[in-house]
Parts: sequence; structure tokens; C-alpha cells
Amino acid sequence: MSTNVIVTFKSKPEKLAEFVNLLSQAKNDLPKVAGCKVFRVFNDVNDPCTFTLVETWESETDHKKNIESMVASGFWSHLATHLACDPTSGYYKEL
Repeated sequence: MSTNVIVTFKSKPEKLAEFVNLLSQAKNDLPKVAGCKVFRVFNDVNDPCTFTLVETWESETDHKKNIESMVASGFWSHLATHLACDPTSGYYKEL
């Protein structure tokens, strides 16, 4: 059964353009990752530094493997330098 992941990021204003580039890269690359079915990026219309990702994965395990891969490669550490605060995230089921 598929699982949905919703993540909200707030970028540092001075890192906004670079963060948008990272999200564009992820939007291109993540759908190619095993288990990723959907990856959508939304930008808050009232706060250009706030982004919400809506992802659908084959399983929670597939998503967690992807996170582990991003941490191991150093991508997550690089991404974190663009953030104003820690992201919020959770797993959701569709009603």
C-alpha cells in the first residue's frame, strides 16, 4: 500500500534562489528513485520562503531508504544550510 509524505521547509531568505534550484533538481531526480510514485512541490503564496512537498511512495520503507541515501551522500547536510529551521514532516494516509 502506498504512503504519502508531506514535508514543509522554510528557506533562509538569502538562500531562496539556491533552495529553489535544489527543489527543481529534486523534482527532476526523485521520480526516478525506486519506490517514488509522485513528487510535487508547492510554494506558499504568502511566504515565498515556505515550501511544502507532497510525495507518494510505494512504502514508508522506500521513503526512509531514500532519506538514508541523501544523508549518506551529504545532500541532506547541504540542503540544511539553506534552511531557516528544521523541516516538519509526517506520513499520511488518504481518506
